[in-house]
Amino acid sequence: MSKDKDIFAEDGLNEESEAKLKQRRERELSDIRKILSLPEGRRFVLRIWGMTGTFRASYIHKDTNHTMFREGQRDIGMRILEDINVASPMAYSQMKTEYMSEQMADKKETKNDD
Repeated sequence: MSKDKDIFAEDGLNEESEAKLKQRRERELSDIRKILSLPEGRRFVLRIWGMTGTFRASYIHKDTNHTMFREGQRDIGMRILEDINVASPMAYSQMKTEYMSEQMADKKETKNDD
């Protein structure tokens, strides 16, 4: 009978598995760079950050469970931010600039519609 194995577990590392982990990590960072090379990829990451509340407070007054749930979501967004900063240190700045440009264009468009 085969034992179920957590494919993401890092228990019992030896030299060979450490090399594999390093190779896997480099592939992950390469994947992130590829995603960030496209405007659509950068917008997708911004949507994920919005959904996970990465840049908002998690605290909900008198609701510990909801606060913990939101903090878990936020943690995912923060991990993505950390990976992006490792993979491509200037990408976050570029994303902020693009987002602000879109917001300003939307405001101009709204004013012109009035």
